[in-house]
Order: sequence, then structure tokens, then C-alpha cells
Amino acid sequence: MTTLRVLVADPSPPICAAVRKFLGGLAEVQAVHSVDGALRALTAEPYDVLMAAVTGTFDGEGLAAQLRQRHPALCTVLVYPSDEEQAFERATAANADVFLTGPLKRPGVLNAVRAVLKLRELRERVLELSAKLEALQASPPAPALRGKRPGLNTADEAFFKKYMLLEVKRSKRYAYPVALLLVSLDGLEARLANEPSPEFQRAAIRTEVMSAVSELVRDIDVAMPFAEDKFLVFLPHTPRSGARIVAQRMVERLAALAAFEGGTASVGLSGFDPAVDPTASVSFGALVREATMALKRAREAGGNRVELPAVEGGGPAPSAKPKKNRISMG
Repeated sequence: MTTLRVLVADPSPPICAAVRKFLGGLAEVQAVHSVDGALRALTAEPYDVLMAAVTGTFDGEGLAAQLRQRHPALCTVLVYPSDEEQAFERATAANADVFLTGPLKRPGVLNAVRAVLKLRELRERVLELSAKLEALQASPPAPALRGKRPGLNTADEAFFKKYMLLEVKRSKRYAYPVALLLVSLDGLEARLANEPSPEFQRAAIRTEVMSAVSELVRDIDVAMPFAEDKFLVFLPHTPRSGARIVAQRMVERLAALAAFEGGTASVGLSGFDPAVDPTASVSFGALVREATMALKRAREAGGNRVELPAVEGGGPAPSAKPKKNRISMG
């Protein structure tokens, strides 16, 4: 079995020593105390995971961005100070797989490393699927079948759904947030009703929508065609506030698509965040149902908007704000 190799980039020797102790028996840990040292280490030999500090004097975000460009398979974990209020936004902008906030604890470090390795497996699977999709697009199109909708094949759809089910269970066990977006193109049926080749137009629009959605999410997120003209976007390690930002960007981006000129999109959002409600329960089915109901309200209100789950007594859920955006893994 290949030994897991972790590079810890942190200016503090005691923190590096603590991480090495936390990962003892699970990984081979190399510590460096400067950005240049990390760049040299990655040039000299391969690593599976980079765990980099983000402080006023240590640019772990810039380091992670540089190394991910050179080593796409490298998994990245950014570590922020305990008083960092914008950790989620900053880690997302740096395209990090996972982020932690200090002080570091053994369960959190272990779970972060395991999580990014699981996400790397998913990324490799997505690359395989992308290669299959490119091969299919290069081949002559098959005749359209009445009543059918283009999308993933049964095996690939089952794989994605299984991943999302497992991730929801994991989020409940380790108490980190997840979010689900159900995206719909407003009034697409009516727009295609008078088209000479509606199925061809629909396929072109769906392809462009999937491409646009994929550009707006991280490598660890999952986007897939859903029932009819809808799309499902699963966002692990994402609080509802962050998911709402992503959803609003999708609404704006999809309205600007050339293939869907003049059209609008709506998004129903659901999520689980133990930092907001530690007693809440979560299941994949419940997330889908909540997102579906939220999408229904968005479309009934005229579309071109994002809706959150309703609360008891009607109306959208209040936008509760946790003390900090973080992944708490122990």
C-alpha cells in the first residue's frame, strides 16, 4: 500500500510538530516553514496533500493556488486563525478543497485529510466521465427519441447519487454543513414550443447550462442533470449563506447564456448546518424535497430568483448567521 504523503507549510514549528503527531501512523509528514520551501519541496518530490497556514505573514492561499496549477491532483487544506470571519469565502476563492480554523485538534486534522482524499477520488471519477462525454460529443448524434431527455446514463447517475447520499451521512456524523441547489430554466417548454427542432434546441441549452454551472462551482462540488429541465448542484462543506451566493451567481450567469437568450433561471436552495441548528436532522431525500418546494415558490413568484426552504407558518427561512464559517471536525 502506498504511503500517504502530506506537506505541512506553516511558519510555526510547534504547529508542524503537532500535525506530524496527529497524522502519525496515517501519513508521512514533511514540514516547511516558508512559501519558497514549500515550492522547492513540491518540485523535488510528489505529495498527496498540502496543508498550508494563512496568516498575515504567510500566504498559504497564494501558495495553494500556485501549486494546484502545477500539480492538479494535489489536495489542499488551508488553515485560518480562529478570528477569521471570512474563511469560507477566502478558501473558495483560493480553490481549496477544505479549510480549518485554529486551534487545530487531532480529529479535525484527521477528518480533513480523509475528506480531501475522498474528494480526490471523486475528482478522478469526474475526469473519467468528462472524457466519456467528450467522446460522445465527438461521435455522430443519435436520433432523438420522443419523450426522452438527455442526461447522464443510469450507471453515472447512480454513482453521483450514491456519493451525495454518503456525503450527507458524513456531514451529519462530523457536523459540517452541506447545501443543495435545484436549478430550473424558467418557461423553457413554452420557449421551445414553436421551434422547428425543439429537442435539438433543448440539448444545446442543457449542454451550455451544464458548462456554465460547472464553471461556477468548486472541484469538490457535484452538478448533474436532474428531472426534466432541471439541474442538481450539491455543495459539501458549504453553509447556507455561501450556497445562496453561489445560487445568485447562477441565476445571473444563466440569464446571460447565448443559447438561452432572453430566458431566466430559478433556484431552490436547501441545506444542513449544525452551526446554526445543532439539533436538526438531515437526509438526502429531505434536502431534495426542501429544494423542490423552494424552487416551486421561486417559479410561482415569477422566476429569476433564489428561494430558501419555508419555515413553519409560511415564508422563507430566516438567514441565520453562525458565529464563524468553518468546518468543525473535532
